[in-house]
Amino acid sequence: MKFHPLPWLALFIFATLAVPVEANAQDSIVPQKDLPDKLLEWFHKPPKAEEKVLQQHKLYKAFLPIIGYTPANGFLIGTGVSASLLLGDPKTTNMSSFLTNINFTSKKQVVINFRSSISTKDNKWVMQGDYRILFFSQPTYGPGTYFKDRPDLHSIDTTYTIPLQKQDMRFNYVRLYQTFNRKVSSSIYIGVGYNLDYHFNIKDEDLDTLSAEKKITDHYVYSITNGFSQKKYSTSGVVLNALYDTRDHPISSHSGQYANVSLRVNPKFLGSSEASTRLAVEYKTFFPMSKRNSNYVLGFWTWQSYLLGGKQPYLALPSITWDMYNRSGRGYIQGRFRGENFFYAESEYRFPILANGILSGVTFLNVTSASDEATRQSVLQKFAPGYGAGLRVKMDKKTRTNISIDYGRGSHGASAIYFNLQEAF
Repeated sequence: MKFHPLPWLALFIFATLAVPVEANAQDSIVPQKDLPDKLLEWFHKPPKAEEKVLQQHKLYKAFLPIIGYTPANGFLIGTGVSASLLLGDPKTTNMSSFLTNINFTSKKQVVINFRSSISTKDNKWVMQGDYRILFFSQPTYGPGTYFKDRPDLHSIDTTYTIPLQKQDMRFNYVRLYQTFNRKVSSSIYIGVGYNLDYHFNIKDEDLDTLSAEKKITDHYVYSITNGFSQKKYSTSGVVLNALYDTRDHPISSHSGQYANVSLRVNPKFLGSSEASTRLAVEYKTFFPMSKRNSNYVLGFWTWQSYLLGGKQPYLALPSITWDMYNRSGRGYIQGRFRGENFFYAESEYRFPILANGILSGVTFLNVTSASDEATRQSVLQKFAPGYGAGLRVKMDKKTRTNISIDYGRGSHGASAIYFNLQEAF
């Protein structure tokens, strides 16, 4: 199936702009409510005192007990916490946000994540962190954007066969990402940081080199070809960062732009299994679609990553749903597409359902493209489309924190349901 994204994107934009937002927009004088407000009403409790202005240095929290199912995790149980903090005057200081979750799954996985974006007083510094500890299992599907079997790789030993598409793996993973960005103008920041990806206790469960019917996997072929251990490897490096941010709100944006460009250099003397250099680009932009109700928003997001030189391990290659907040690729299982060079783009239309703002909805459309150097498939040569819709339940109206529930579909019968705190992007 060859996918051309432009006609689909044009159709999505046309459908969005065709919505008579001014006619349907709820009047902004309707009092806004969140889930805690409704719980107080249901239990006939007095309403909480309203805060007209966010208080400085007060921690605003939202909790989400997690019980659900995803293709990558199976059935899972855990908890997620979203927190927000204002470290200066709200007129000159962006809200700092924190998101953490701990999950236990039926596939014997333990997932611990902590992400943060901290803005100090007057936005002089923006510090971004992404910390993870995973005891994980996940199928991989080889590099590139394929829905059927990859072309013959003419592997290192023709007596072996490569399993069809899905190849099960178990591994432990530690991610430590931290950047420090200093403001150099009203919306521009320059910074440095450190990134570590460490995969260990890797078990390639479909690899069989001993029986009569020998099977090798894409992880095995890639690791042998590029000189990596099959049991553990690391990518450790410094990051040079440039950031541009004019969003009105970091958690749920109604307008503005966000751009982040980072150059990551991974030398062997810092612990990398092999030296490499990678360029990553992320861009988001948001357009208000109504003058009367700011909750009508059209957003666009792209996340791209390109290997400029050297070699990186198989599991450290950019892959779908392995972005900072694990939100890319709605419609596909995590890790479905990966490659040395990677392109992802998404558009989302956000709209209120109830006038009080407690319930809203989204529709989205995305495309993914990943390269496969072994078969000479370049990035942007083939695309994997995804689309879907979701609901948003307002957890905290002051900080615009939502519970998000999305259903996504992809090509060849792929589909998934996603439960999260905060927006997809």
